[in-house]
Amino acid sequence: MEKHAENEKIRWRNFMALLGDSIFFYPAVALFEPTTTIPLLIDRLTGSSLLVGLVGTLRLAGLRLPALPIANLVKHRERKKPWVLYGCLGRILVGLLGVALLVSKHLSDQLLVGLVLFTHLFFWLGDGIAALTWTDIVGKCIPEDQRGRFFGLGQSFGNLAAFGVGFLVKWILDNDALVFPTNYGILFVSAFVLFMVSMGSFILVKEPPGEVYEEAEPFMQFIRRLPEYLRKDPVFVQIVGKIILIGLGGLALPFYVLYAKEKLGLPGGVAGYFISAQTLGMVVGGGLWGYLGDTWGHKRTLGYVGVIQALAPVAALLAALAPGYAGRLVIMLVSYVLLGMGQCGWIVGTNSILETVTPEDRTVYLALSSTLQAPLFLAPFVGGLLVVVGGYTTVFILAAVLPALAKVRAIPEVETAQPSIGAR
Repeated sequence: MEKHAENEKIRWRNFMALLGDSIFFYPAVALFEPTTTIPLLIDRLTGSSLLVGLVGTLRLAGLRLPALPIANLVKHRERKKPWVLYGCLGRILVGLLGVALLVSKHLSDQLLVGLVLFTHLFFWLGDGIAALTWTDIVGKCIPEDQRGRFFGLGQSFGNLAAFGVGFLVKWILDNDALVFPTNYGILFVSAFVLFMVSMGSFILVKEPPGEVYEEAEPFMQFIRRLPEYLRKDPVFVQIVGKIILIGLGGLALPFYVLYAKEKLGLPGGVAGYFISAQTLGMVVGGGLWGYLGDTWGHKRTLGYVGVIQALAPVAALLAALAPGYAGRLVIMLVSYVLLGMGQCGWIVGTNSILETVTPEDRTVYLALSSTLQAPLFLAPFVGGLLVVVGGYTTVFILAAVLPALAKVRAIPEVETAQPSIGAR
């Protein structure tokens, strides 16, 4: 009885610590946002659509590329918490970039562009390491019947905080007393502070030991065994296929804000409203996807994430038909709400994988999912090329059609896959 009470206390502590981590992480990312603040900064410094597209490419590359090497390094380790903290070290660069922008009168524009892209890449590389091991810890610490609620609460409260941050972004970017790029420096220093609070909450997690592999194996041997994992679990392959289709909405991701400025005539300061609308969509989406996942099942819900993601670029195209400034702004805000709802649908894909694979294989399959999605890191860059060649309309049409295909075929509900050879 006493042991049970102690376990419940630890479970509650872990739930709240991980939830606090999520809640502070979202407003921090909203200040260092790859769909608004970073593209606007790069555009202001360079005026290059290709470099704006590179922003999204670097983010996805950083998130995806570390997955398999890190999975092989940690799959035999009972505790993954240190690896989350290693990944969080990349957040320090955000604070250093903020300081550099505050003293930017001593730096050239070319150097600033290099610093922004360097920081952006290494922040997301660190987050790629942290996210993989963090998700495994969630799988260990949060019972399956509470994961929908956990992710829903994290999305909702975290994005409510990010919603408020959007108004701060608008005030700072529109404030004539704050010269460029000092205003961006303030945003990034603020992001760094919130990232540190988020990490502080995570440090409170008391990670339990989990089912792991008996021993490490050479990386190339691990790579040669990857087809075995795919053959063993065809449902996993179907899940990732849908996630990739939804992710192709990223073709247009960095260009909504530029489209609004160049084609719709909206001022750059409305980026703050866009952040708030996007995060409002994440608040709504977090609760919606959590509820539908618990009610319908996460695999069934995944196709509807694709539908919502497809509606975002459709709304952006419709904004061009609206009469007047107010009409165009309102429809673009709707587009960003839908974009936010689609983006937070990652929790549906993650939960679909977590409930499909065995605990000891969890890190490997999460890494496989991330790696199979790696070609998506080219999507924003390809989107930039398409903008140059065919304009915004071409990119938005593709960003609507491809995610919608995720709804075409349902994923069957099956029992959890059998553990792989080498697991104990």
